[in-house]
Amino acid sequence: MSLYQCEHCGCCENTALGHYWCRDHDVYDWTNIEGRAGMKLCSACAPSKFRDGTSTGKGSWHDEFDRVFLPKGMFKTNARGTLEHIETGSEDFRSYEIKDAKHE
Repeated sequence: MSLYQCEHCGCCENTALGHYWCRDHDVYDWTNIEGRAGMKLCSACAPSKFRDGTSTGKGSWHDEFDRVFLPKGMFKTNARGTLEHIETGSEDFRSYEIKDAKHE
């Protein structure tokens, strides 16, 4: 399971469940979330519709695991596919969790 940090909200996400691999951003309806186009997004921050109006299956958290919010921009995906704190090299990302994080 490869993990990454959502570039919009900062949560930890799985590459298979979020909006990580998509590079064809013109197929999505970015109405009201225009600034997110081109970002690696979690399932909750990803567009909920394609341009033709059909559902993407995204736009809400998938509930496959708990949503863990982390300080934005402080983690990278390392060679083992897990999150690593950029400054310390720690893979214990849960120790950096923001407990009272609010998501728009």
